[in-house]
Parts: sequence; structure tokens; C-alpha cells
Amino acid sequence: MSVMQSGTQMVKLKNGAKGLVRLFYLDEHRTCIRWRPSRKSEKAKIIIDSIYKVSEGLQSEIFHRHAEGNFDPSCCFTIYHGNHMESLDLITSNPEEARTWITGLKYLMAGISDEDSLAKRQRTHDQYPFRIVFWLSVCWFSLF
Repeated sequence: MSVMQSGTQMVKLKNGAKGLVRLFYLDEHRTCIRWRPSRKSEKAKIIIDSIYKVSEGLQSEIFHRHAEGNFDPSCCFTIYHGNHMESLDLITSNPEEARTWITGLKYLMAGISDEDSLAKRQRTHDQYPFRIVFWLSVCWFSLF
């Protein structure tokens, strides 16, 4: 989350236009993504609660229109948001930046907004398979 709040320069693809280099960042309240520079100033944001999907790679219609761009799919992702399924198509300079944003946005969409909760959820997730095996073995032996 702190990397996202510091900001990342990414290329924003648009319909029929060349990509625009913008600094994207997560606001201090972790409630929206903003970018600059922008002529729209206050409208240059996406509220996290309005995001319903983040997809990796070159899956969006805009990426298909820019097929001649030869983008590295591991550096590309799309944020689908709003009532009209708008898309924000972004290209990072390396796969690690894309992975940070994709993962961070998915956590924010799930309601996890701080590193402690993130780490706790990961520990719980890591222990989950062992809990199932233990539970299944207890149930199995109790049958006999």
C-alpha cells in the first residue's frame, strides 16, 4: 500500500490516442486512485468502491485496438469501474509494478487497507490447507 501511495508512473491508454504518461497514486485515506497531471483535476480519480474488476494482461478492448504496441502483458492491467463499466488501461515499466498495483487493488476491493491486516490474512491463508487436512482427519477417525 505504501508503494501505491508513493505513486507509480504508468502509461494510460486511451481510445484512438497515444498513451499518456501519468503519475498514479493511492490517496492518503486509501479510498481512491488519483493521477496527475490531468486537465480534469478533481475528476481524475477512481473511487475504490466503484471498482468491480481488475484484470491482468491485454484483455481489454483498448489493448486490442493498440495491438501494434507490442506491450509486455505482464506490465499491463485494466481497472473496470463505474456504473457504465468504464476501463482504465495501464502499462507499467516493469512486471513488479503491475503486480504491486493488481494485488493492492484486489486487497483494497476486499476491504483490506493496511499492511497488518494484509499480513494477518496471508498467515491465515497459508495455514488454511493444514486446517482442512486436520479437520478431515478428525472427522474421518471419529467415524470409526
